[in-house]
Amino acid sequence: MCHYGTHPIILMILHWDNKEHTVRTLLDTRCSIAIINQQTVEHLGITQKRHDHPIWIENFTGEIVEGVGRWYTESLRLQHRKHFTEESFEISPMEKGVDIFLPFQWITNHPSQGTWTIEEVRFNSARCLEECTRFETSQFSLTWDESV
Repeated sequence: MCHYGTHPIILMILHWDNKEHTVRTLLDTRCSIAIINQQTVEHLGITQKRHDHPIWIENFTGEIVEGVGRWYTESLRLQHRKHFTEESFEISPMEKGVDIFLPFQWITNHPSQGTWTIEEVRFNSARCLEECTRFETSQFSLTWDESV
């Protein structure tokens, strides 16, 4: 684990199209959707899909973020040690130093041990040990609620 300013960054592995790449991931309790850096998507050649109807995404101050809500990724597998999830990410221009933001809902679904206090982060809750394995991960852990 490293830090981006005062925020802990967790190194994870992103899998897609029989490829993999280490990504810098921020567990962000203020975030409400999973986001991937547009530069990361372009650099890695990850397929982008266009929303039929663009969605509006607001930052933490309630302002609409320009350049977000038009594109998203297909299903990507995210791995930390022996913990796996399938996610689709909104694509957004982001600050350097972070490839992925994982939102509060992800953190709630996959509680970590040690994230805020020690260097050895683990996702080993009873639920994660049973459902978030390489063989069991078959559905998205996050869902998009368009009514919000």
